Amino acid sequence: MLKRRIIRGGTLVAALLLAELAAAGLANRDMSKEERNAAQVEVLLENVLAENRSASNSENGQEKKGREEDYVSKTDAYPYLYAKGSVTIQELPDKVVFLTFDDGPSKNTITILDTLAKYNACATFFLIGENLTEDGIEIAKRALEEGHMLGMHTETHRYDKIYRSVESFLTDYDKLAYRFIEAFGECPPVFRFPGGSYSAYINPIKEELKEELTRRGFIGYDWNVSGEDAVGTPTAASIKNHIFGSLEGQHQPIILLHDSPCSNLTAEVLPEILERLIEEGYEFRTLQYREPYQFPW
Repeated sequence: MLKRRIIRGGTLVAALLLAELAAAGLANRDMSKEERNAAQVEVLLENVLAENRSASNSENGQEKKGREEDYVSKTDAYPYLYAKGSVTIQELPDKVVFLTFDDGPSKNTITILDTLAKYNACATFFLIGENLTEDGIEIAKRALEEGHMLGMHTETHRYDKIYRSVESFLTDYDKLAYRFIEAFGECPPVFRFPGGSYSAYINPIKEELKEELTRRGFIGYDWNVSGEDAVGTPTAASIKNHIFGSLEGQHQPIILLHDSPCSNLTAEVLPEILERLIEEGYEFRTLQYREPYQFPW
């Protein structure tokens, strides 16, 4: 009896027809011819199976080659987009807080740096490339000199542009990386997606972006406490209420605030925020000492 085998495509039909023809002739031939016919059909089936295995291996090889070429093309297209340095997770105090400021540098960053120095606090600043003018670079350099950390945010902060595709985002970030290298000599390892890692803009391409940025050495941070200082028409009271209303119970809270050219109110209310954090026993750290955090949804 012939062995049953699973064969793909049109070759299956041809093989089965030949097998049936051979079987039909077996009854009218002597045993020796029967054996020869059976052997011929078996050889045919083995050849078909070998062709199928070869085709499958070729398809798998092409898929692997495609992924490798994709990595190569991304590397060629975005040559500056590689992180320098890494996160060093440390044992942290029981009450530690991570201040972060998005969308600077600006004139408000100067006021914020003055306030942080007064209260011996540190922060991480996620920068917009278009704000790295000559003055902006000097402000950011001051932040580094005073023990703060810089992070990647975006070149343009235009959601409709940067989240149009994976390539659009990487193009934006490659320009930002080039600015960092020109201004500061290297590209920092921490980044924050504009708008965070969950939104209608980013969700369709989020996983591919995270994979590619991780491959390039970057580590992402969202926030788990927000002052809501860039939403609607905030007041000093609303900013403080948002922060301290959601601070309790958060593990190693990351506070989102802003230092954009429009963030005058944030700069004004920051002393009150720092005073209360200190009164409640919090210590300040920059993000390179904290484990990565992005929204869990």
